[in-house]
Amino acid sequence: MSKILEKLADQHEERIINVLYKLEEDVVKEVTRATKGQLVSQRLAIQLRPAIKKLIDESFLDEADTIINQEYNKIAKEVLDRFGEMPIPSKFKSLTEVDLRTINALKYQSFSGFEDIAERFLKVINDEVYQSTIAGRPFEDMVSNIRSHINGVYKSSNSAEINELVDFINENKFDNAKKAQVEEAVRKLHTQYASDRAGNNLRRYASQIAHDSVMQFHGQFTVAKAKEAGLTHYTYTGTLVRDSREFCRGMLNRTLTEEQIREMWNTRAWQGKSTGDPFIVRGGYRCRHTWLPTDPAWGEETVDDLPTEEEVPPPPPPRTTVSNVSIGFLLNTGSDNVRKAYDDDFNSQLNNQQKRIAQKFDKPKRIINQDDGYYQASTGTLSANLDAKRFGKDLEEFKDAVIVHEYGHHIDYVSNKSRFEAWSETNQDFINAINDDLRLYKVRRTFQGRPILEKGEYEKFHKKLYSTEKKEIYSTSDPTRLITTTNRTHLRSEGFDSVSDIVDALSKGTFQNDFDGVYGHGVSYYRRRGAIQKEIFANLFAIRNNKKAYNLAKSIVPNTVREFEKRLDELDKMEL
Repeated sequence: MSKILEKLADQHEERIINVLYKLEEDVVKEVTRATKGQLVSQRLAIQLRPAIKKLIDESFLDEADTIINQEYNKIAKEVLDRFGEMPIPSKFKSLTEVDLRTINALKYQSFSGFEDIAERFLKVINDEVYQSTIAGRPFEDMVSNIRSHINGVYKSSNSAEINELVDFINENKFDNAKKAQVEEAVRKLHTQYASDRAGNNLRRYASQIAHDSVMQFHGQFTVAKAKEAGLTHYTYTGTLVRDSREFCRGMLNRTLTEEQIREMWNTRAWQGKSTGDPFIVRGGYRCRHTWLPTDPAWGEETVDDLPTEEEVPPPPPPRTTVSNVSIGFLLNTGSDNVRKAYDDDFNSQLNNQQKRIAQKFDKPKRIINQDDGYYQASTGTLSANLDAKRFGKDLEEFKDAVIVHEYGHHIDYVSNKSRFEAWSETNQDFINAINDDLRLYKVRRTFQGRPILEKGEYEKFHKKLYSTEKKEIYSTSDPTRLITTTNRTHLRSEGFDSVSDIVDALSKGTFQNDFDGVYGHGVSYYRRRGAIQKEIFANLFAIRNNKKAYNLAKSIVPNTVREFEKRLDELDKMEL
């Protein structure tokens, strides 16, 4: 039953997403037709409102209505089939007039949810058209914003790769043969190019409702039929995954009375718990478990006690078997000894969790052994010189972290299944965490209108990261004659270069520009979209196995480190 429900929920969501593609195109066509591709007047903006509403009603809402009637009837049939297998009177195994009224009421309830978000985004789209006239925005910008309000994608950028991807989506989104590629591309752009960085758009909310409404209808109709048949016991069914909630882990396969279930619901809390009826919302948002009615008198189950907190089984532990990661074979130059040395150096800087993650995901397409360290996501190329010492002669004892840093970039992209977009640059929790950390310090708004660390703040970090010594320079012809005295800057510890790079990211590159000899990327680099998030992620990955450097980074950006660790835990638990 659970697998059938999951399949229906996925199909429901997919159909809604498909209709939103068409809605987007229809709205853009209508606006273009009415305005002839020119700047919209206020009068015309007002006149467009009924036309846009008609499109939403005739495409999105009509399709939602059709889906609800079709899918819910299938679910009702599955519930009846389940009741048909039970040793209960036959009168409870078929649809009654009460059942039909219940089904219709639940259909109306679900449709009202779609109506609410349709009305909300109708206003958003209409406001976009009207505000564009007041602000005098170019027609193309208005269209781009309309697209983002509907599906959260299709905004252009300064990146040629991203614009290429956007063009691909626009050209192929109605081509069934390329449906999978288009959907992958949409997922890559969904968050970053939405109307806000959280992905606040019609697609986001509609797909959520489409998925959850199927499970909720099943729960409501099942309970209604169970009450009709006088059944008061329920078994919690479904499958567990590593990310299953505490509630689901504790209740799975337990048979409880309705009274027990409601008592538990009213007295306990857990992460992800939703408000509402326990038979409807179950474990919470996107939960795929369900309560199935039963009767212990049938001899199949016994009534369980409510699990105590101690009885809740822990999540499945991560795999403990950890082997070294082999990437040396990807080097395009070097002998077997060089390849082994490359692997040894790489693995010596990883903890067990990082090794598991690196083993789980695809390796880079190739690795180049050269001085410049970089990662190119579009080609899957990683560059890092095994023999290069980033720190100069005075600090050669420090391990070179370029390999792990660039591999952090690789994991950031490949775990997001993207050649075009890293997880760190699109995940709103990670972005919010960086902003929360910036609020810990004095900031000014000078870099593209965004917060930037004040110089006085990163001067404090400079003292923690670097030591300065005076060096006397003598004449080569007369070693006794002092020519000048200079200051030489040294990192205080291994891995502090990565922390310095994090501070530089928080300063949007001004840290490196203001101090000679510090590690970072500079102002010009941080004009790139997503550069701040991606560099912080890669730097944290580089020092995850360096206790001293990592703890210093945690003291500087505690919220960001928390979200970074959550992401590593997700990747470690992820089943591919």
